[in-house]
Amino acid sequence: MYQFLSGRLWIFLIWAVLIAVSLYIRPLFPVDETRYASVAWEMWVRDDFLVPYLNGETYSHKPPLLFWLMQLSWWLFGVNDWSLRLISPLFSLATLFLSGAVARALWPERRQVVEITPLILLGFFFWIVYSTLTMFDMMLAFFVLLGIYSLLKLAYSGLSLKYWVLLGVAIGGGVLSKGPVILLHILPVALLAPWWRGLSTANFRWMYWYVGLIAAIFIGAVIALCWAIPAGISGGESYRNAIFLGQTSGRLVKSFAHQLPWWWYMQILPLLLLPWLFLKPVWTGLRKLTYQDYGIRFCLAWALPVFIAFSLVSGKRIHYLLPLIPAMALLLARIADEITEHSRWKRAHIILMAILGLFGAMLVLLLWLNDIYHWLEEISLISPVWGSLLFIIAVILGATKAKSAQDSVLYVCMASVAALLVISCGFFEIKADRYDTREAANKISRLMDENKAIALYGGKYHGQYHFTGRLKQAIAVLPDFNDLHRWAERHQTGYIIVTYKDSETLPASLISYHYPYKGQNIGLLSSKVLLENPGLSSILKPS
Repeated sequence: MYQFLSGRLWIFLIWAVLIAVSLYIRPLFPVDETRYASVAWEMWVRDDFLVPYLNGETYSHKPPLLFWLMQLSWWLFGVNDWSLRLISPLFSLATLFLSGAVARALWPERRQVVEITPLILLGFFFWIVYSTLTMFDMMLAFFVLLGIYSLLKLAYSGLSLKYWVLLGVAIGGGVLSKGPVILLHILPVALLAPWWRGLSTANFRWMYWYVGLIAAIFIGAVIALCWAIPAGISGGESYRNAIFLGQTSGRLVKSFAHQLPWWWYMQILPLLLLPWLFLKPVWTGLRKLTYQDYGIRFCLAWALPVFIAFSLVSGKRIHYLLPLIPAMALLLARIADEITEHSRWKRAHIILMAILGLFGAMLVLLLWLNDIYHWLEEISLISPVWGSLLFIIAVILGATKAKSAQDSVLYVCMASVAALLVISCGFFEIKADRYDTREAANKISRLMDENKAIALYGGKYHGQYHFTGRLKQAIAVLPDFNDLHRWAERHQTGYIIVTYKDSETLPASLISYHYPYKGQNIGLLSSKVLLENPGLSSILKPS
């Protein structure tokens, strides 16, 4: 099947199906996606493209590149929520194509590695999920890989000025995407160049290499400072301190607060490698690898120091490892290339297809049994179409013999995307309204248009209503009941956003408007009702 279309076209088609379905079936996710969209929206409303804002206050937690690109999409297509959701997927697509270029730079004589690397990368469950999410990590992954590509070109094609500049642009883009963390991804592999470069290291101009590296970092710093200096001046002292100190030393200190054990990343590593752990040639080829291959050494010099560093830092999130997934894809592609016998690839994908087919059949069976035994009402809302569709796809791909490694990898990639889409379609068929803040946000917007003050009681406001409701006023955040009561006395026609479990927790008669939200409900409680019911202090809990 692979030979029917070019590799690039296969990648684009699979990516396009993934993104189109994702855009159709789900809304902007609270709290991350809605928060970032709200920051861009407030910058748009303020006509301030230097300093990000959230709920009327400067937002120093992230650099501005994603927010700029969101506003660029609105400038091109008008204010909407679909164009901003294309930004991360487009960076994912660019990274897929760039991974093939990195594979070609590492193993120019191994055409198969070049062809299957992007498919392996696209087939990772982890990569599929984050390709559809509007977050900063996919942008960072692209700039990291761009820096990696620049280092390879510098190491094996001469210390050309254009590649030093490209490395500087990659560092600058990474800093504007997610801060100085890009240096953690770039510097170790650059400093370990004498180990991985291999041949002719004695004749290599190492002084130029390290001087050029310093120059590239300087270029990246200049790019970032072109924003940071005027933004710091415009945003005031607290914002200036936050972007110059809070995102570096402050976060570094907090990261050693022992939030998660050092081995946490190690225990989830098998999950990150799915579904490729089920591809038998990967295990067979692994035994044939040798450190004499400089490409293997390069990937290890790239991935291992970063993985160890993130493991030692106790502040851990799974998406921090996203920029390392291209290194895993390169290694897996090189391992798979060791298996040259076509006979070993004919049924290499059958194990995964059997697992996915069984999962689809179990989903259909579960729905049938739930209709009989009434285990959980929500399960009966899922259409049997999704399980049946996954079963059919798995059977068709499992029955199709692979003529080459490219075929087998393509089938696994297709099945991976299909599986994640089927699960997503089934989930959002019954849960989409609980993750869609538009209805509540639109009501808040209408109340604001009527000059009603709005407050949020307890917790922290993450901007989940500002963009979806196109709000132009700030929501007051009230940390405790005393603040809430005083605010209600000053704004007796206002409304308070509260979060509660069910009607037993907060009687529906007291709530003016209510909407489902994740595993709970959000309600709009009028100031008048609050003042007339002082006993609510024992019922209301900070959200």
